[in-house]
Amino acid sequence: MKKFLLRVPVILIIAVLSACGDTVGPDSLKDSSPLGVAVIAADVAMIAADAAIDELGDMGLLFSVSGTLAAPGTQKQYRTRTFTYFDADGIEQAARDPLTTASMHLVIASTHKFSRDSWMATGERTRDLIITGLAGEETSRTVNGTGGGSVARSRHTDEAGRRTYDMSSTSVMENVVYPVPRTDDAWPLSGTVTRQMTVNIVNGHDGDVTKSHTAVTVFNGTNMATMTVGEEAFEIDLSTRNGRRPFRRIGGAHPSGN
Repeated sequence: MKKFLLRVPVILIIAVLSACGDTVGPDSLKDSSPLGVAVIAADVAMIAADAAIDELGDMGLLFSVSGTLAAPGTQKQYRTRTFTYFDADGIEQAARDPLTTASMHLVIASTHKFSRDSWMATGERTRDLIITGLAGEETSRTVNGTGGGSVARSRHTDEAGRRTYDMSSTSVMENVVYPVPRTDDAWPLSGTVTRQMTVNIVNGHDGDVTKSHTAVTVFNGTNMATMTVGEEAFEIDLSTRNGRRPFRRIGGAHPSGN
């Protein structure tokens, strides 16, 4: 019998291994300035928003409808996935049974080329998810899990200049509830993803510095999820199509996050 935890602490860490070697812009965009901090927050928000849409697309694997609700800003070059099914007592099953299967364990690994407005990169992502609520007549399914990934040469170009990062990450989602049956206009009803982020900037305006951010994404049953990165607030449009910018800053325009 395979054992696993259905609840996990809510933490995601993004470590920027090298960044901003080709950053340009006025002194007001120094990494230590309020505007510089806001620009970095928007760059983090871009990657976090794309990851949220990508996760939502992966959830299409758990439902009878084909495809994804929205195409992430990625072309998946390679993907593997593994399903393991369990009954209500946690006993592993050879195959899914619509009546007796109570939960499933889904593991996904994929490589990507990312491309959205003002952003491009290459990287990989992994997810290790536990999905509960499958037994009997379903009205919802709940997802908890962890993940990870890396982004190489994450290039951000806008009015604030050019910024390039290499990133590694771990991720956790907690109690993300999906309605059943799944339709193209149904979005996560609730749940959060919280990210603790460490940003190591090499060769930035202030030299080599380390920045820390906390990002929280909250789902509310609509396509407009909310996200905060430190003191900066954003909306993520989960329906954003491939190649388009998936978020906007709440509370006014900004060179890097309008």
